[in-house]
Amino acid sequence: MTATLPVERPPDLPRLAEPGVLGWVVGAGLLVTAAAGALVVLVPGTGVLLGLGLLVGAVPLGAAAVQLYRRPELAPWGAILVFAGSAELRLRVSPAIGLLKDAYVIVLLGLLVLYALRHPSTLRHLRALAFPIAAIGVLVGLYLLDPAGTHGTSWLFGTRLLLEVLALLFIGLLLAPRESLRHLVGAFSVVVPFEAAFAWLQQAAGPERLVYQWGYQFGAQVRSTSGGGLRVSGTFEDPFQLATLAVLALALGLFAATSRRQAGVLIASGLAVLAATSVRTAFVQVALLLVVYAVRRGWGRQAAALGMVAAITGILVLATTTTSVTPGAPEEPLLFTLNGRSTSWALAIDGWQSLVMGNGVGARGIGSTRTDTGVSAPPTYDGSAPAAYFAGNPAFLDSSYAQVQSDVGLAGSAALALALGGLAVAVVRRCRDPRDGPAWAACAVLAVSLVDWVGRSSLASYTTGFLTLYVLGVLIGAGQRKEDAR
Repeated sequence: MTATLPVERPPDLPRLAEPGVLGWVVGAGLLVTAAAGALVVLVPGTGVLLGLGLLVGAVPLGAAAVQLYRRPELAPWGAILVFAGSAELRLRVSPAIGLLKDAYVIVLLGLLVLYALRHPSTLRHLRALAFPIAAIGVLVGLYLLDPAGTHGTSWLFGTRLLLEVLALLFIGLLLAPRESLRHLVGAFSVVVPFEAAFAWLQQAAGPERLVYQWGYQFGAQVRSTSGGGLRVSGTFEDPFQLATLAVLALALGLFAATSRRQAGVLIASGLAVLAATSVRTAFVQVALLLVVYAVRRGWGRQAAALGMVAAITGILVLATTTTSVTPGAPEEPLLFTLNGRSTSWALAIDGWQSLVMGNGVGARGIGSTRTDTGVSAPPTYDGSAPAAYFAGNPAFLDSSYAQVQSDVGLAGSAALALALGGLAVAVVRRCRDPRDGPAWAACAVLAVSLVDWVGRSSLASYTTGFLTLYVLGVLIGAGQRKEDAR
């Protein structure tokens, strides 16, 4: 009788990667290499630096994309950190870091496509917003066609920014918004207190040290108020962008925070930031937030009274505050000139053809500030007095609504008005339940944004436009999911 010894089975070879995943990795590597080579060839001078930056940054960006593919609700952390910190990194490290925001938007857009393919039911939530989406489509079509202009560098710059912020609106709306809301509030709870501390550190440093030692530019990151006070910008490009971040934090703290402690952090740090920036428009927005909060609590009459008092107070302040549009010019009440904005807004319309067709995308305003395709350097001190942009300069078109009118004319302005009005109607309808925090937060953010865009050079102002549209998308999407869950 013979015994049979057990035969040991050789271990299986480790599987390095699934064929499909390996193919995606190889394809992405080839695409990044080709893009880096194209930058070297097509962008003289800085092309080599940009190509190397793309090759080096592709690895962490790819790792972030994989993590976001697994957990798309983490997207707000990257959005807040990238949009809030890239201006400071551009100044301290390299201007090429400004491309990081574009890369992150592209990554999120790709993730949105994959997420929609995995969850087809996600797209049905767009039906409730069919009207404003159609109006947005008309606006995008007008920018792409540019009926009154040419498809040059200024058109490319202005159109690209608009498409990116609108893409962020839909990314926030569709990419797991209900789960993303918790992380959005958490990211604000970390970033805004840091911005408050950094802003007051800049206040303590003083304007001379900020310009001569810290490398900021007076007139950009460092500004002065009409009363001689100091305005600082934190890690942003100017104080107005930092103030917008603070207003968004206040809206989230009042309506979307999950605990009293979180709400306290957001409100306290937001107010600290506003005190460091001294932006007048932001205080009007805070009053509007209080009106929305009063309406949510059922204090309709009190909210109406508060709104009337705030409006009368604002008119009195504008009527009694005087300023000069240009140095040495006679001082005039802000009520009549709005610090020169009324004159600059008139640049959007130059005759009846300009009223109907516009002046062309990028002909005036933010698009006219970019005349080449290279990477623009961040503002730095060059040893001379900064060149001030006043109402006579075509680049000074300090209103989002006037910007759209100048770019694509009356049809574009109508499309924008219909899109914003449609979003407002959809959001207000969801505010019937006072317990629906995301819907009320969306209403508050949209309300303060409508005011902010009056004096903001573009809907796509970087970085506030990027943050605002993304936050608004997340809040609207989270409100829709909460309503569906009932």
